[in-house]
Amino acid sequence: MPAWCQRCPDCPNAGNESLHAIGGDGPQPSSVLIVMERPGQDENRQGRVACGKTGQELDELYLPLAGLDRSQVRVCNTVLCGHAANKAPDDKTIAACARHHVAEEIARTQPEVIVLCGSSACSLVPGIRLELHHGIPQHTGKVGTLFGWEGWLVPMYHPAIGLHESRWMQVCMDDWQGLSGTLDMHRRGYEAFIGGPAPEPVDYKLITDTEGLRGMENASVLAIDTESHAGHPWSVQVSWQPRQGVLIRAVDKRTLRHLFAGLSLYRTIFHNASYDMEVLHKLGCDILPSGDTMQEAFHLGNLPQGLKPLVYRLFRHTMTSYQETVWPASIRALQDWMLEAYRVAVLDLQWRSSRFHKKTGKPLADEVRKSDLESLLKRLLDNTAPDGEYNPWGANDEPRLNAFWQDPLNEWMVSHVEARCGGYPVPGIANCTMEEAVNYAVGDADWTGRVAVELARRRGDAFRIHEGDRDEFHA
Repeated sequence: MPAWCQRCPDCPNAGNESLHAIGGDGPQPSSVLIVMERPGQDENRQGRVACGKTGQELDELYLPLAGLDRSQVRVCNTVLCGHAANKAPDDKTIAACARHHVAEEIARTQPEVIVLCGSSACSLVPGIRLELHHGIPQHTGKVGTLFGWEGWLVPMYHPAIGLHESRWMQVCMDDWQGLSGTLDMHRRGYEAFIGGPAPEPVDYKLITDTEGLRGMENASVLAIDTESHAGHPWSVQVSWQPRQGVLIRAVDKRTLRHLFAGLSLYRTIFHNASYDMEVLHKLGCDILPSGDTMQEAFHLGNLPQGLKPLVYRLFRHTMTSYQETVWPASIRALQDWMLEAYRVAVLDLQWRSSRFHKKTGKPLADEVRKSDLESLLKRLLDNTAPDGEYNPWGANDEPRLNAFWQDPLNEWMVSHVEARCGGYPVPGIANCTMEEAVNYAVGDADWTGRVAVELARRRGDAFRIHEGDRDEFHA
C-alpha cells in the first residue's frame, strides 16, 4: 500500500495487506473533485483510481460531455481499500474510512464543485437522494455540508451503471452534459440559487356544486387525478390550466355526474391512468384516457416514472409528498384514537381479583392484571410520533395493531373498544384537514397537466404517425 496511507483506527480491512489503499488521482487544486466508490480489481492491480473499463467510460464518454478531460479533474474514492469480492462498502466501512481521508482530499483539491458518483458517495450527505437528485446540483446550504466544505454537489449515478445496463447510459450522459452549467452556477454564487423568483401562487379549491366548474368549457385538455381512502373513492381532482384546479368529494354525486357527462369533449390526461380509471369506474365513469404521463415518461427512456420525481426532474419543483402530508395526519388521528381506546382498556378491560391475608383474613389491595390490548396500546403510544418512521399499524414482518385486530382470540376486546370508540383510523387522505387534502391532491392534477405539456414539447414528432406511413398489402 502507499506509504502515506494510515489505516483508520476502526478500519474493517485492518491487517489485510492484499487490499490496497488507493488515494486520489489528478491535479491539486482542481475545480472539480469526483468521489467514486472504492477500488475495484483493475485499480488494485494498477494502483490508480478510476481505471479499467469504468475509468475508460469516465474519461472517454462522460467527462467530454461536461467539457472536461481527466487532466482537469481530481478523482478519489469514498473508501480507500478494495474488497476481494468487489462488493460495495457498507455503512460501517464508509463511516470508518471516508471521514479520515475525504476531508483531506477536499482540502487538497479546493474544488468549486464536487461530483458524488454512486450511492456510496451520495451517502456522505444524508440530504441527497440519488434517485431523485441525480444530475441536479444541490447546494450544501440546502442538503448539508460535506465534512465542512460548502458549495455545489452534483449527485451522479456511478459510471459503471451503463456498463451493466445500457438503458442507464443515456441518463448518465444527460446528467454529465449538464455539469458545465453547474460550474457556471458556482460562479454566480449561492445567492443566485436562493434568490430566484418566488413560487407562483396557486388557486386550488374544494367545490360543492357545478358553479365551481365554470371556465372548464373553454379548455380542450383536462388533467385528472383521484384519491382513495381505505380502498374506497374519496375524491376526483381536475385541472384545466396551470396553477388552478378543483377537488370534488366522492360523496358529491351531483357535481361528479355533471363533470363525467362532459368528459368526452376533452382530451383527458392522467398519471398512472390504470389506477385512476379503476377509481372512476367505482364512481360510475368509464372514460378512456387520451394520455398517460407515466407511460410517456417511460417511452422517452431517460426520465423517472413517479409523478413527484418527474416534476422535480422537469421543473426543479419539489412537490409535497404523501409522507409529508398524509402520514403525519394519519398518525395524529391514530394517536387520538389510541388515547381514548387506552382509557377504555384501563377502565373496562383490566382483570381485578380480591385478595386477603392468609393468616388474619384482612382484605388486601386487589390484584390487577392488564389486558393484552392495554399493554399493546401503551407500547404503541410510546413509540409513535408524527415525524417518526415507526408504523403502529404494523406490517407482515412486524405485526402490531392490525394483527391484534384480526386475531379471533381478541374479538371480545375489539368489539368492546369499537362500541365505545369506533374503529381505528387507517392511513389515508381522509385524516388530513380539508386544506391539506386540497393542496396535496389538486397539486397532483395540476402538475400532471404541466408535465404533459413539457413531455409533448420534448417528444416533438417522435411518436407521430405521418400521413402516408402505412402498410400496404399486395396480392
